[in-house]
Amino acid sequence: MDSLVKAASSSKISLPTLSDHVYKDDCMFSFDTPFDEGGIDICMTCFQALSRGKYNYTKRHSRLFKHDLFLNYRKTPKAIKPDEQPQKMLKLEIKEKTEDELFDLETAIYDASTNSSYDYPNNNLPTMIQLVADGILKATSSDKQQQIKAWRQEVKVCRHSKNISQSKNNGSLTACTDCGLEENLWLCLECGHIGCGRKQFGGVPGNSHAVSHNKEFPDHHVAVKLGSLSLNSADCYCYTCDDDVKVPNLSSLLKFYGIDIAHHEKTEKNLTELQIEQNVKWDFKMDGSNGEALNPVFGKGLTGFKNLGNSCYLASVLQVLFSIPEFAKAYYDSTDGVPESLLSRSSDPADDLEIQMYKLGDGLLSGRYSVPDKFTTEVVKYQRGIRPSGFKHLVGKGDPQFSTMQQQDAFEFWSYLVDQLEKADVRGLLDYSPVDVFKFVLETKIRCTKCGGVRLKKELDESMCLPVEEVDTRNRKLGKSDKVLLEQCFDEWRKGSQFEYQCPACKSRQMATSTQGFKTFPKYLVVNPQRIKLVNWVPVKLSVAIKFGEHLSLSQYRSDGKLDDERELPDDDKDKDDSGEITFNPDFLTALMGMGFTENRCKKALYNTANTSAEAAANWLFEHMDDPHIDDPFHLETSASAKQPSVSQQDIDSITSMGFAAQLAKKALILNNSNVEQAVNWIFANPDDDGKLPEPAQPRKTSEQQLEDLLAQPDMGGEYSLMGVICHKGTSIHSGHYVAFIKKHVDGHAAWVLFNDEKVVAVDESVLSEVEVSGYIYLYEKVAS
Repeated sequence: MDSLVKAASSSKISLPTLSDHVYKDDCMFSFDTPFDEGGIDICMTCFQALSRGKYNYTKRHSRLFKHDLFLNYRKTPKAIKPDEQPQKMLKLEIKEKTEDELFDLETAIYDASTNSSYDYPNNNLPTMIQLVADGILKATSSDKQQQIKAWRQEVKVCRHSKNISQSKNNGSLTACTDCGLEENLWLCLECGHIGCGRKQFGGVPGNSHAVSHNKEFPDHHVAVKLGSLSLNSADCYCYTCDDDVKVPNLSSLLKFYGIDIAHHEKTEKNLTELQIEQNVKWDFKMDGSNGEALNPVFGKGLTGFKNLGNSCYLASVLQVLFSIPEFAKAYYDSTDGVPESLLSRSSDPADDLEIQMYKLGDGLLSGRYSVPDKFTTEVVKYQRGIRPSGFKHLVGKGDPQFSTMQQQDAFEFWSYLVDQLEKADVRGLLDYSPVDVFKFVLETKIRCTKCGGVRLKKELDESMCLPVEEVDTRNRKLGKSDKVLLEQCFDEWRKGSQFEYQCPACKSRQMATSTQGFKTFPKYLVVNPQRIKLVNWVPVKLSVAIKFGEHLSLSQYRSDGKLDDERELPDDDKDKDDSGEITFNPDFLTALMGMGFTENRCKKALYNTANTSAEAAANWLFEHMDDPHIDDPFHLETSASAKQPSVSQQDIDSITSMGFAAQLAKKALILNNSNVEQAVNWIFANPDDDGKLPEPAQPRKTSEQQLEDLLAQPDMGGEYSLMGVICHKGTSIHSGHYVAFIKKHVDGHAAWVLFNDEKVVAVDESVLSEVEVSGYIYLYEKVAS
């Protein structure tokens, strides 16, 4: 008790303020939670959550930062008592239960300096310790705070919802005009027509008569769901844009039909609630060819994710990434967990991408969390699933798509995450970035059809986007199978395209062909068949079955380079100015901008198509519209030197004014991304640090250097074996549900495993037929030729 009195009188513990992040959901470095044996320890100094599990992060945190007092925090779910079902549900009322209603909570004060625990609440404890403990218990957890922010859905006004011209309809507002259905009713804001909506997940009835009304009257664009109306909610949908929309002056528009929203009560779930419920509960086929439920599997590399509402796109991508051996080697250390150097590096582990990758590696690969959920009452015991909320918040921070809780495109997220890992140079235990295993070189050949001259351009890539619609359309015209072969998609890609070209040899505009081929083959090939097409600028998913094999041979798609009978076209001096910067063809740039693309996007497209034609650039833009960094400023990489970390002199001066050395201030700022407050906290946590920066890691190579390195490697052939597929079920990539099928070793033999959030089951070959209609991202591993 003496150590507690001493700690209470020191300045190391303090009450959490509204600006403090209080972590209460899981350990900063592992997925140990308050529900696990021993619970978690919440630091009473910095409010980070630690665990005394396998790696004893509580002890390591105490030793590194001299933070000794913790609130031990343990939860046990209360037994659920079945409530009586009322005879008739008059209205839907959504209430969030309190922690006291859901869990039994046990707390204690843990002193790491003496390895002692004290029961809490306890009036004999020093007053300051009691106040801090109460403050932690009352604080909203950081995870909950981020969820609240992320659920603020950004529904926007569309051009159809801006100007709504109304006409009176004297029909009933209580039933569908066409079928008499009395729920799931949609009011046309143009004419007051009442039609039932589409049939919804969870048994919500509907005969789509509101959709039929829009087809009959195409200029009646926007409808509102009557059951969703209240002062705080309203579902408005534009059938022309095929999306949720915001309607200005909705209240006055509704009054035109005699509806006072101020006195209207919400009686049905809105679209967001229905979508979340669907994504959480929507199962892919969970039984085998004999009709029996597939058995869940457990063990190392077989851990599931808890669905956070709309997080299945993220979970499926992470499952496939961490099935790659290089990612496992980079981010999983079964002996030490998160390395000591990382534990002391950052004052906020939740803001460190490398730490979050280590946390995921331990969570997914260790097998510690791949155990049956002992709290569930279901007959089939699946896993509880680890919650990737910290990683999701960090990796999506600042991005308009991935910072929300809405469903996102899995391939867009794959590309975005790979880009983030490369930009941050997050190598883990490797001396190279694990994302390098996806890189390969494509060669584009432009050939003038008049003079036969060719121009070759090599570029670095890390995934293949394959055409699907063209193949499907041709197959149907020829009366062939309704299935598209994956090899047909590669054939279509290889065919290339024709376009008008200003030939530097002919000195006139000619027709030219553009084809691509592999110059090198990656260790792991990421393939994305383009199941999405734009209809009136609205992305629509193609319902096309793609037949694939577990073996893929790509040698026939190798680039043939310049053939003996071909001559290279002369360089066009007009492409560059005196400074060496590229000069864009003004006619091409004007034509592209006239199509509605930004100047920045147009320049990127022209650069990536060798400034050949507006048509080629437009095709490139259509293929790359969803790239996560398409709107980053365009610039050419001109220097091979790595960017040196820098901090402002003003920030250094503000810290040295507190009495700290300039060298120590600079190091603290660099390690904490120039955040002065975090830098000062780091200095207090590391008072004996000498201020010397660690030796910089080997600088990241430029794209040009990586391309040259790949070209210098021996050709290992283009034979591949399928190791994973991310599948999507639903009509739109931005809704529906994602799962992953991955080839794993189960009970000593290779088997396909379905990762459907926390449901992880071994599947037989019959389930793979579902992949044909829902496969979205395919991962192939190179094998010996």
